[in-house]
Amino acid sequence: MIMMIPSVLWMASAHADEGMWTPEQVPAMAEQLEEMGLQLNASVLADPRSAPLSAVISLGGCSASFVSPDGLIATNHHCVEQYLQVNATGEADLARDGMLATDRAGELSAGPTARVTITERIDDVTDTINAAVGRRMKDTDRKAAVEMAQKQLIRDCEAEAADRRCRVASFYEGLSYRLIVSRQLDDLRLVYAPPRSVGSYGGEVDNWMWPRHTGDFALLRVYVAPDGSAAPYHADNVPYQPDHHLPLDLDGVSPGEFVMVAGYPGFTRRLDRVSELRHSAEVRYPERLELFREMKAVLEDHSARSPEAAAKLASPMLGLANLEKNNAELLTMLEETDIIADRAADEAALDAWLASARSRRRTARTVAELEAVIAEQQAFSRRSQKLQSMRWAADLLGVAHRAYRTAIEAEKPDIDREPGYQDRDRPRLVAYFKQLDDTIYLPADRDVFAVVIDFYMKSPEEQRDQRIDEWFSRMGGVEAALDALYTEPALADADARLALLEMDRDTFEASDDPWVQLAVLVESVLAEQRAESRRLTGAMMRLRPQVVAANLERKGADSMYPDANSTLRLTFGHVTGWSPADGVVYLPQTTLQGLANKATGEPPFDAPERLLARVGEQTRWADPDLGDVPVNFLSTLDITGGNSGSATLNDNGELVGLAFDGNIDSIGADWMYGDTARTIHVDVRYLLWTLEGMPDAAWLLDELQGK
Repeated sequence: MIMMIPSVLWMASAHADEGMWTPEQVPAMAEQLEEMGLQLNASVLADPRSAPLSAVISLGGCSASFVSPDGLIATNHHCVEQYLQVNATGEADLARDGMLATDRAGELSAGPTARVTITERIDDVTDTINAAVGRRMKDTDRKAAVEMAQKQLIRDCEAEAADRRCRVASFYEGLSYRLIVSRQLDDLRLVYAPPRSVGSYGGEVDNWMWPRHTGDFALLRVYVAPDGSAAPYHADNVPYQPDHHLPLDLDGVSPGEFVMVAGYPGFTRRLDRVSELRHSAEVRYPERLELFREMKAVLEDHSARSPEAAAKLASPMLGLANLEKNNAELLTMLEETDIIADRAADEAALDAWLASARSRRRTARTVAELEAVIAEQQAFSRRSQKLQSMRWAADLLGVAHRAYRTAIEAEKPDIDREPGYQDRDRPRLVAYFKQLDDTIYLPADRDVFAVVIDFYMKSPEEQRDQRIDEWFSRMGGVEAALDALYTEPALADADARLALLEMDRDTFEASDDPWVQLAVLVESVLAEQRAESRRLTGAMMRLRPQVVAANLERKGADSMYPDANSTLRLTFGHVTGWSPADGVVYLPQTTLQGLANKATGEPPFDAPERLLARVGEQTRWADPDLGDVPVNFLSTLDITGGNSGSATLNDNGELVGLAFDGNIDSIGADWMYGDTARTIHVDVRYLLWTLEGMPDAAWLLDELQGK
């Protein structure tokens, strides 16, 4: 049975620099936060409906915040690459050249899949989920029961309002569940993004490095219908009026000052077992690295040969480059640090503690059973991921497969359908099918798919499926299959893709379109794999909470915080540098002069000439202690993927910057927080200085200053 979370579990740790705290945990930290420098009443930070948290929003994969009463939003440049790509052509590569709306009429739609999610309420639904699970329930049934309870909660929640978006999030490996109640707005527009030579200055050379001089900022605006209701893009829509927005601290922060970040960190795995760490080091990361590098090389080659390719592939190429570097550094960290040994020692201590009392021996058996399930899960993952990679790598296969699954699930009542295939999911699916015209580049898609097929074919026989092998054989081999799939594919047309969503299962299975045929075959394999996955997931849901609960009892509840799970979190710390080696000290701020000193005129250090020409000029945005405009700064804050674009706030909740990266020591944030880990932020004064140098941006500069 899923266990009840102890109330003391929501107390704070003694080390507030570490931890991605839920809003409800913050009041228990009030005394410590006051000592750290927080001026706000800590209880305010427990309420997502109050300032400043009500101004903190999610873009789905990135964080952002409202910075004006007229729905202006600040986030990272790399978070809007996909929106720029939607508006890019071979002649106008906005991701490369940037864009600036000279007034509100010039703001560009971010595309039909873009949206803003605003958290309004967080409800404890642990009792409801627990009540759905029987004591002697089979693992497969356990997974189904929890999923059904979640879908019912979501259905009832979203029935309250047309723009309501809800999800049930698990905390502490299933010890606790929260219903996250949000408002979703669908008309998001681009207002300002600097050129890549500013927004991604330093590129992959500087990624995860310090000193850094990256202008990773961008401005968006969200619109609603004239009556204030959520609506898709329309010329008659008006700027959204948020309940609260973040004022900017125009004087910025200095070394030693208190800062906090509020955002939506994606996922951490700090509760993983050592067997899972070893699997990542020995299997997961080496395989992913090989695949990412080959795929990235394909995209780089096409981008170098075609302006259209360069425009359409900018966002996925940036994403792959980041994944490659991230995975390489994670692998190095696992191989060259003590994290695995430390985790093994901690598990040995747990084992000894469990063995020390008769009342705990049942949990000791649970630990052994969990390890056996983890081994099964790892073997299953090696088989299933190869086929999942195919579906992920080829856009048209993904489209055909998603449409076929939609037809299969449509045969069931809506509440019985798999998550992702209910009526609530259809509008986003339609939007994605339409938007694919703006993002797909078939020559590169073919070559990437070829890489993934080769990756699959080179796998051991037990990791492949005979039915997939036979399909390629019937097609005349891989090259002949690629020719059939990519020679004037019907699904390259948006209307043909949308027509798939009107087809029933029998029509799919009778189709002679090669993409549809492959999708039907792939689904027959994946359906079998999902059955095994449900059993393994159900077993994890039964076992993991018991092991976590034992560790909480052993260590004390105030020593642990929940892993990140894309829900609203806060982290607290100070603006601080660090010393990576004897005799080496990194200062916590960089400046425009440092940016100019790096400039070579060639990517990734090709800062625009108009920007370099202004370096050294007198400006309101210079820091008096630095004698220059600050560009980036460091903090001790604990963040991970998904925090990109997060609001960095001072002690009074004013915006001083945007989180966008971490130093090399922070790359292990998936598994642990280290004392030398640092978050890298872009200083809000660099954004303001940049806008000051653009005559057509005066209106934006005024709006940001509240004029």
